[in-house]
Amino acid sequence: MHRIQGWTGLRAAVIALGLVAWTATGATAAPLSYTTSGQVDTTTGVSSSSGGTADNVVSFVPLSSGNSVDLSTGQTNASLGNFVISPLADGVTTTYSNTPIQISFQPASYNGTSISSDAPVVVSGVLNGVVNGPSSSTVIATLNPPPNGMFSLGGSSTAEFSIPTSTLLLAPSTSNSGVTTAQGLVTTESVPEPSTIALFLTTVGGLGLRRYVLSRRRSARV
Repeated sequence: MHRIQGWTGLRAAVIALGLVAWTATGATAAPLSYTTSGQVDTTTGVSSSSGGTADNVVSFVPLSSGNSVDLSTGQTNASLGNFVISPLADGVTTTYSNTPIQISFQPASYNGTSISSDAPVVVSGVLNGVVNGPSSSTVIATLNPPPNGMFSLGGSSTAEFSIPTSTLLLAPSTSNSGVTTAQGLVTTESVPEPSTIALFLTTVGGLGLRRYVLSRRRSARV
């Protein structure tokens, strides 16, 4: 009876210590701040039904500052900026045929520490489709996976930037004010945080203590 009560009390203590360490691990935010830049190359593949100079109506609006996502869960979406379609006059069309686009993702800091030494992650792509008047768009932005999406978070921690959705149908000017948001996906590839290591050591230490106590009790009975 005493043996069962002793093991139950020790197990409860180990669980309690583990919960304390787990709480410390999960409570800390991990903000990653960043900026983006980007453009549509209107010198290629843009034509208009009105003749003469094409009426380009697709632009990309990047995120210049004040952007942050929380990486405490290990993975999160990150807005890259917005494609915007301006209104065309009724009966006028603009056609895009493999019109180049480029978006750059530039990490700035992680947990308040600058990581500006990293080069930006560059995403290329093309526009294809037709904008017809103010309320019709079949334009699709196709984004290619970046050739090198890895970047440093400082120390031995790294993260990877990828594209979760490779194609976006761009909204016409009469839908959501012509705004379509492009998204990236950031996934951490980090070494264990000190609090995670503390959780592991606490659990292992508790199990070692249990084995020690049980061995002493066996010795006392002999």
